[in-house]
Formats: sequence, C-alpha cells, structure tokens
Amino acid sequence: MITTVTENEWGTEVDPNTKRTNDNTILNYIKRGLSKTFAQSIVNRLTPENLVERIKDRPQATREALALELSLYEEGLNADNVAERVADMMVRIITKAAGLLSEEEIKAEKTVAKLADKKPKPGKSLDETDEITARTFLISHEKEKELIPLGQIALLYSPEHKHYRSMYTEFILLPKSIRRYILKACDAEQLADANSLFLEEALELFCADLEEYELSSKRYLYMFNQYFYRAFAYYSECDIRQYDTHSFKILYKSGLELFPNSDYSSIDKYIDDYLWMKENSIESDALPPMDYLWIEKNFGSCKEEELTFWLCRFIIDTCNNLYSRIRSCEFEMVCINDRYAETQEDLYYCALDALYNLYLCHTHLELF
Repeated sequence: MITTVTENEWGTEVDPNTKRTNDNTILNYIKRGLSKTFAQSIVNRLTPENLVERIKDRPQATREALALELSLYEEGLNADNVAERVADMMVRIITKAAGLLSEEEIKAEKTVAKLADKKPKPGKSLDETDEITARTFLISHEKEKELIPLGQIALLYSPEHKHYRSMYTEFILLPKSIRRYILKACDAEQLADANSLFLEEALELFCADLEEYELSSKRYLYMFNQYFYRAFAYYSECDIRQYDTHSFKILYKSGLELFPNSDYSSIDKYIDDYLWMKENSIESDALPPMDYLWIEKNFGSCKEEELTFWLCRFIIDTCNNLYSRIRSCEFEMVCINDRYAETQEDLYYCALDALYNLYLCHTHLELF
C-alpha cells in the first residue's frame, strides 16, 4: 500500500497446500522492526498517498479504532487525520531504518560518534588467517545466513552436541573472536551473558504469563518441561514445512487484513486477536489460545513430533505477542526471524531465543 513494489517482488513464501502468502513475514516486520536491507530496497519507491487513500476508504468506525490504538504512540490522532499521520509515521520508520536521517539526527549521530572515538578501542581486529576462516564460513553458509545468529543459542544450550544442521556445530567450534566477526557480518547482535539463564526458569516465567494473560485455562508447565525439549532431542531432522500453520480460525476482522475473505490464519494472529479483544473488553466465547491449540491439533493422541512442533510454534508466537505488553521490556531484543527455520532443530532454537527475550523482559538484563 505504501510502495510501487509489485506482488511479484514481495518475496514472501507461499504455502504449497493453500497457495496463500505467508502473512507471518509482514507481522514479524510490524513486531520486530524493519531490517536496513529491506528498508533500503523500498525507500525510493514509497507512495504514501496510496496508503492515505486506502485508509480514508475505510469506514468511520475502522478509522476511529485505528486512531485510538495508535494514540498510545502519537497524540492528537482522530478519524479525520489518521490516514495522513499513519502514512507519515510509516515513511519516517522506513527512512530511518534505511539509514536516511534528518539534519538534526545526523548531527546527533556525529556527536555520539565523536564521543565513542574517545573511548578505549576494543581488541585488535582479526589477523589475516582468522579473517579468511571467518569469511570462508560465511561463504560456505551463505544460503543459511539468516539462521547463523542461532549459533549463539546452540553455543549456550548445547555446545557439545553434533547438530543436524552442520552450520551450528561449525559455529560452536570457532574461536570467540571469529564468532564475533561472523555475527557482525550478519548484522546480528551479541547475546548477553546468559550463564544464569536456565530453561526451567524461562519456562516458569512463560507459563506464569500464560496464566496472567489468561492464554490458558490451566497450568501447562509439566507438559512443556516434559515435551518441549524433545523437539530437539528426538526430532531435530523433522521438516517443519509440511505443517499448515494457517489453519486457525480468525477471531476478529478489522477490515485491514491481507486476506479479508479468509476465515483462517496463524496461531500468532489468534493469540493477538484474543489478547486485543480482552484488552478492549470485547465479549467472546473463544477458547484461550493454549486450550484451542490443544483441541485443534488433538494433543491427546497426535504424533509426538507434531506435538513438539506446535509447542515450539506456540512459544514463539506467544512470546512475540507478549513482548510489547510487558511494560518492563525497554531494551532492544535479539529477535531471529523464524520464517527461515526448516527443521524442528531450527524452530527449537528460535523458541529458545523467544524464551530468552521474554526472560530479559522480566529480569531487566542488559545486552552487551
């Protein structure tokens, strides 16, 4: 709506069974921000007037609801000006993500850079041999670049494991300085020192959040402790692309959906709709997301590898929806886009990353 980029250029995955574009990609941009590469690819093709027109075409009630929701971020919004203001907000977000700043912002960044130059420099850069090693790794795993940051999770949780995806094992075996070089090349943040983070603690906090936000009718901690890790221990090689992740009914339609004629979407949207309806006191007989998932995917008798897949998927989507609702979460999280996960091993590490970020939201740990 805000660019001249055609649908053929979107590059989003299409489910081979349903032929529907995967809206998780767009939802991830909304929740996690735009990458610099993506922003730069569209910044010169912006058409905010198109977005203004589309929003103005919406009913009065829809524009009022949009203005009310966004009033948390910008004052003075109403049904009459929300179209222009939203378009302006989107342009600012995209241009900033692309690295195109105003004169004041450029001056501020130069000031910060000057102050940084006065600080002691970190250790020397890699010598020629180590740099060749790092670049060889990056070239060998060019097609897996988006998953390389998960190597940090692998190093924290299973440093002595021979992984199904060899890239993780190779990353673990590299010296720390080379790993840092590789992560920087992937534009990936370093994880904080997580020596004190245990999976049991993270799951405790996660299940407590399920109760606090009424995402389940009972405590599922035992089930997560019993089965979650089995996705990695027994089903690492299982291909997750076989599952239809858009088989969950849509609870609420705002009229702004990518596929307004569809009655089904992801568990991510089900969770988001469920929380939004509760926050806005909208009555509904919808089941809590965890209860609904249990029934929809027949957890009582399904195959164990299906159960472990959906537990990982549920953890990721629940955490993504909770980050913005936990007010103590005031830091830049290390979010890894799970759309590139191909096996349960990949998805398990994405779920661990999601739990790690939720843990940080609760404990105020800082990234270094």
